[in-house]
Amino acid sequence: MNLGKSQRLLVFTASIALLAGLTTGCGGGNSGGKEPAASPGASATGSSSQSAESGGDPVKIKFAGWGDPSEKEVFTKLLKGFEEKYPTIKVEYLHIPADYVGKMNTILAGGDAPDVFYVPDGDFGRWVSQGLLHPIEDLVNASSIDTGDMWESGLIRYRYDGAVNGQGPLYALPKDIGPTVLYYNKDLFNKMNVPFPSADTPMTFEQLLDTAKKLTIEENGKVKQYGMGPIWWEGFVLGNGGAFLSDDRREFLGNGTAAVEALQFAADLSNQHKVVPNAAALKDMNDSQMFQTGRLAMMITGRWMVPEFRKLAFDWDVAPLPVNKWAGWSGSVGLGIYSKSKHIEASYKLVEYLGGPEGQKEQSLMGFAIPSFKSMAATDVFLQPGQKPEHAEVFIKAAENEVPGPWTNLPNAKWFDMLSQGLAPMWEGKKSAADVLNDLKPKIDAAIKEGNPAVFK
Repeated sequence: MNLGKSQRLLVFTASIALLAGLTTGCGGGNSGGKEPAASPGASATGSSSQSAESGGDPVKIKFAGWGDPSEKEVFTKLLKGFEEKYPTIKVEYLHIPADYVGKMNTILAGGDAPDVFYVPDGDFGRWVSQGLLHPIEDLVNASSIDTGDMWESGLIRYRYDGAVNGQGPLYALPKDIGPTVLYYNKDLFNKMNVPFPSADTPMTFEQLLDTAKKLTIEENGKVKQYGMGPIWWEGFVLGNGGAFLSDDRREFLGNGTAAVEALQFAADLSNQHKVVPNAAALKDMNDSQMFQTGRLAMMITGRWMVPEFRKLAFDWDVAPLPVNKWAGWSGSVGLGIYSKSKHIEASYKLVEYLGGPEGQKEQSLMGFAIPSFKSMAATDVFLQPGQKPEHAEVFIKAAENEVPGPWTNLPNAKWFDMLSQGLAPMWEGKKSAADVLNDLKPKIDAAIKEGNPAVFK
């Protein structure tokens, strides 16, 4: 999933705004407790189109997605293979390289969207609750897709029961799953005589701070080399045993002790210990650029950076997120069918092809995605021995333990936008985490109730 292009970076004031705009993509829309309707004239198991395997008249469908040139090239190849497999289905590829969510919102509002399109997990709740996605549970069950071999954390985020995400029937198949891990510059570790992080056991907060201090270089009052990159704070909360919402999704719990401790520690890494660059330090060069130029020893990101980092001159590897235990969040992009599509059966064939073994293999071979199928992830298709990173299995263990990001828990994620933006005084060192989160709790609770009335029925 090229999450690095669509959903990064989560840190401090600048990243808070980025997270709200790109990761959640939220803003309005709820189901009002009603199940989204299937497309007119189509059931969950068929449509008015000719069978995709029959010799009927050709069916033309549209497919929309984003991605850099390499991803576009892969999907162009995949679509050609799909058309060869299903000669009665022709696919028009709409590649949207920038502002995908904004442009799709406009297209969807116009009522004539592509038949199949990328569904970022942060936008799934809003789109499904507005009745824009066709239910595919029956189609999946009748197809060759083995959901038992797929990462449950990938599937669950595309379920919706009319009130909350994460339960009910499927409305999309994961195109990918993007577990987040720790990348580190092995050359810098060797130069500073610092032991490499374990590939099996996550660092504790204390170990992270100690390691980051040893890798930070300050000259004349200015940091020349940072030990650790921007903090993806949601994983810190989860790794410390904290929670964002109650089990019934009705209450914000982010001001609990474990969450407060984790967020205060994350803020202190920059404001107090100076081992993480602040917003000002990231103004001219982001964390990826700092890592690539040797100014950053460790950083958090996903598998999508592997192809780019394989071009680097120095040696690097990956380790678990440094959050006390195997924990954190993974991102994902789904493949959904437009609820008004006139070709549901043909559209599902494309979803099945791209989200199935054929599509997953091609994406994985590029290096930027972990397959949606666990069995495939355990093969050389993904592990790619002889290529970096040496410990690619870290991604597999991460996928087993990381959960969907908190912005995926409710159809209307305005509450999470409020949280992300409201943390700014803490990142700036102006207020403590406890004060910020206690101030935010009543506002966030109100936003949860206002934006998701079906949850309270």
